[in-house]
Amino acid sequence: MAVLWAIETSNAQPLSENQQTKKTVEAFFSAFGEKNPDKIASLVSEDVDWYIFESEDFPWTGKRSKRYEIPKVFATLFSYFTDGKDQFQMESFLVDGKEAAIFATLGREFKSSNKSFTMLIAIHFKVENGLITRFCLYEQTPVLEKAFKK
Repeated sequence: MAVLWAIETSNAQPLSENQQTKKTVEAFFSAFGEKNPDKIASLVSEDVDWYIFESEDFPWTGKRSKRYEIPKVFATLFSYFTDGKDQFQMESFLVDGKEAAIFATLGREFKSSNKSFTMLIAIHFKVENGLITRFCLYEQTPVLEKAFKK
């Protein structure tokens, strides 16, 4: 069976740049949905341009530049929110070569305050050689901060 598979796939065309970018971003969202920080980090290049709009209330925000920093970002982020209360509705998924952007509505509930929020987000990705080299999350930080406060 393995020989047939090798023969069948030997003529497979390599993914286009758009397809590779889309595949990597979809894998990111799959790992995010699983709440798997290590799997998320495995999709990030060793050197990365990473930015989540900074807030002194939220230690997962700010600038990062190395893959090894990413698991802690997501482990910390996931620890703040009540399991099973996540909402995510992707509105648009745009891909242009190595660049991708998503526009979505995100909702969660903070464990500490039991307050829920819903906000609009946008994420800009750059993917090279199947790895995320740039990640910029644009979110409505005041919405988060208001829900965080007890």
